[in-house]
Amino acid sequence: MTGTQTASGALAASTTPYIVAVTSASAAARPAAERLAGSLGLAFHERPPADADLYLLQTENHLELHDPASGARLRVEFTKAEIQRYRAGGGGGDPLRRAVGPGRRYVVDASGGLGRDAVHLVALGYEVTAIERNAVVAALAYDGLVRARSQGLLAADNPRWFTGDARTLLEKLDPRPATVYLDPMFPPKRKKSAAVRKEMRLLRLLAGDDGDVLELFAAARRAAAERVVVKRPLEAAPIVPAPSAVYRGKLVRYDVYRTSGHRA
Repeated sequence: MTGTQTASGALAASTTPYIVAVTSASAAARPAAERLAGSLGLAFHERPPADADLYLLQTENHLELHDPASGARLRVEFTKAEIQRYRAGGGGGDPLRRAVGPGRRYVVDASGGLGRDAVHLVALGYEVTAIERNAVVAALAYDGLVRARSQGLLAADNPRWFTGDARTLLEKLDPRPATVYLDPMFPPKRKKSAAVRKEMRLLRLLAGDDGDVLELFAAARRAAAERVVVKRPLEAAPIVPAPSAVYRGKLVRYDVYRTSGHRA
């Protein structure tokens, strides 16, 4: 599998129990909103419908997710300061870099989410493909990536973005990744900012829990040429016992599982 696939046309890749609709903020934004609704298989409404649990609002500049019940809003924004911070922290002692491995290797983020880990990996100098199975989450992430690229913050082809089930797509990747990175859904830490807690809450509403994480891990282990890296809370048990190596940060750790006899 080569090239770049946007978040279009893949709502069936992951259904959500919540009713999601698409609307536009203005007449000028309506064509883009209607295209988005069609690609996701969702209904377009001229104004937010009363029965929608969540709705996507397409403006002339960006895409937002709204939660009418709480008033929370979410849009994905990658800033120059954020990317510079990732780069500055990517020295030899950085736990993520140590876990993923040396050099300009090819890495697949098989739980793409809102794209932040993928952008972090790009900032560390890796060639990255991200896969997100929930098409609404993927649309939000891809919207942020497009705007970051238009500002010259990211290359047009790094990270590459795919929407679909990584358990299937990992088998089709060409070339084979050196490292597959997984970040299973887990509750946000209380020390995180209010903005991060809001983002995680809305992400959980859309995507739910990763109940099939062991299946995803097995697919990742088959696909990775050298290692699988799993992000976990510091105090949480490993998703699979006996990782080859563990690298700890301030709030999270990275469990490494080597494949094909490579050392972690």
